[in-house]
Amino acid sequence: MPSNFREGLDQKYFSTQYKHFMPTTPEGWACVLDRIRLNFEDVLSPLSRDSLILDVACGVGYLEHYLLSQGFQSLESIDISGEQIAIAKQKLTEYGVDFDGRVKFVEASAFDYLGKSDAYDVVVMFDIIEHFAKEKIGQLLGLSYTALRPGGLLLLRTINADNPLFGRSFYHDFTHETPFTPDSIRQCMAAVGFRINKLDYEKVGRSERTLMGWLKGKTRSGGLRALAKLLGIPHAAFAENLIVVARK
Repeated sequence: MPSNFREGLDQKYFSTQYKHFMPTTPEGWACVLDRIRLNFEDVLSPLSRDSLILDVACGVGYLEHYLLSQGFQSLESIDISGEQIAIAKQKLTEYGVDFDGRVKFVEASAFDYLGKSDAYDVVVMFDIIEHFAKEKIGQLLGLSYTALRPGGLLLLRTINADNPLFGRSFYHDFTHETPFTPDSIRQCMAAVGFRINKLDYEKVGRSERTLMGWLKGKTRSGGLRALAKLLGIPHAAFAENLIVVARK
């Protein structure tokens, strides 16, 4: 039984929140994988396929699907929600991805698990740091730094508060606590000791190919370009997320 309200939200994250947003079609799932490719392929491609990779807050298994499809062989994937892990295994099986012996799924808190090793080549934290208060974020980043071998990489994705419309993404989830701008994420990385290799607005590729989806996308893009010009900001700043690659 959860010991408090927040713990209950975390443990039941899929059934109380994410099931309403998870893609329902293979094409939708493929779009999410494509976002990973667009933003991180240049960093992941040169790595040895035997690199030890830790996925913190693995969710429903997008990263696992992508990395396994690229030939990576040694993943540890943790999530505080057993629900999420169960869905991840279900979706990988559904899409014919063989993860047996290649992915170690563990139901665990990131704060507990990150202290167990200092030999990871890559630590990935997608869509997690925004769920914590500032002190906890500092602790989490510090633990990630310690968990990496010298020269290891931290890959981050988090909500982009540079986006004038960021509240639409940030406040739809009651467990979100801290949004980031490029300046604030740079500040946090420097405080922990990371050297930033890449800091950018997330690129988003194809969307599900329906006529209505295409029309909505064109209309939205045109409206955002006009608003960006009015506000004097780059159109890219309307990205939902920031992506970061940092080296220990």
